[in-house]
Amino acid sequence: MIHPGSNFKTSSILNHKDLRKEDFEFISSIDTRWRDMDAIQHVNNATILSYYETVRVEFLGRLGFSLVRRQSNGVILASMQIDYFSQLSHPSKIDVGCRITRIGTKSFDLCSALFSELSEYPISAGKFVLVTFDYINQKTIPISKSIKDSYLPFID
Repeated sequence: MIHPGSNFKTSSILNHKDLRKEDFEFISSIDTRWRDMDAIQHVNNATILSYYETVRVEFLGRLGFSLVRRQSNGVILASMQIDYFSQLSHPSKIDVGCRITRIGTKSFDLCSALFSELSEYPISAGKFVLVTFDYINQKTIPISKSIKDSYLPFID
């Protein structure tokens, strides 16, 4: 689902705890599953990473990239940093937002946050650095127009 973004105000360092759903143009919903819980009865941190991955693949698909069917030109994950703010329990319906917040010549940052329907504050948020990549020639390539067109930096 596409939502209008806001002009999120922040200092030069983004505080992920201040993110809200309105800060994302792209949001996808996921229902937790029984098997997502760990021994201490909350959704496991590794499972939360899989939620981010699922929504990232969906978001990139809307930009013309297929990560399910290998294309010659695509993206590859170079780095991720995740912050966890609160626990998530099952059953829950969650919303995960994605937003391109930085573009370089061959890489870009994707900011994502995971929200429970019970709170306006994120349960978790992260920054994913993605590199545009030619899988046939095994080398980085310049950023595509679809990525540039989706660039939505946070405003200081």
